[in-house]
Amino acid sequence: MKRELFREERLKMILQIIDRQKSVTVDELANRFEKSAGSIRLDLSELEKRGFIARTHGGAILVENAPEDVILHKKLLQIREETKTEEKQRIGKAVVDLIQDGDSILIDGGSTTFFVSQFLHKKRNLKIITTSVHLFPIIWQIPDATIYLTGGVIHRDYEDSYGEITLESINKFKPDHTIMGIDGVSCAYGFTTVDPVIAMVKREMFNVSKNLIVAADSSKFGKVCLLSVADIKDAQVIVTDSGISDEIVEKIRAQGVKLIIT
Repeated sequence: MKRELFREERLKMILQIIDRQKSVTVDELANRFEKSAGSIRLDLSELEKRGFIARTHGGAILVENAPEDVILHKKLLQIREETKTEEKQRIGKAVVDLIQDGDSILIDGGSTTFFVSQFLHKKRNLKIITTSVHLFPIIWQIPDATIYLTGGVIHRDYEDSYGEITLESINKFKPDHTIMGIDGVSCAYGFTTVDPVIAMVKREMFNVSKNLIVAADSSKFGKVCLLSVADIKDAQVIVTDSGISDEIVEKIRAQGVKLIIT
């Protein structure tokens, strides 16, 4: 029996089709996804509202003059860890400098949070909650840390957990700090990511957060992905590297968010 797609999954697939073909018709999408023409029109209206496409008579086309880069795909985790490594190491150290001995932290997987995890051994008696099996071997080496794994289905590409078990587990915690990696940071569209199931996990992390620390290298700024996670002003701290533009720095700080540049 074929699994019913989440709407966000369908939106991503529709956008990928339009990105590849440059245009698409409602009838084509209705046949492809076995949905009514009315449902597809609502999907296209949602993508248009997010600024990714323009509606046409009977279909849609890709927006050619989008103000910021649109990201539909992520590179594999190992490849991402091998890019901008010096910048991510500095970001990782700066993030850990914000944590005190004995604090509780919730951290997800990703290429930048991987470098955060490498500096956590400098702190004593941490309580660490993680969704990531990729970070677990590093965290496990901290002898006095109490470690909680959220469980759930493991995303093979990102080595991160997702699904109902993950969401229910996250909801049981109120950590002192939530440390989150992200795919896109836009002053207009906020924090965004590419994968529907991972987006749900990140939103739940935000919901339980008392102090949200977003760790993102400068290449993520000015990028917009399909799936919204939170607004810029919803973060307490953003940590990045010196490659960020002065214009973006000014706009972020104008929203009252602490921005740390390493």
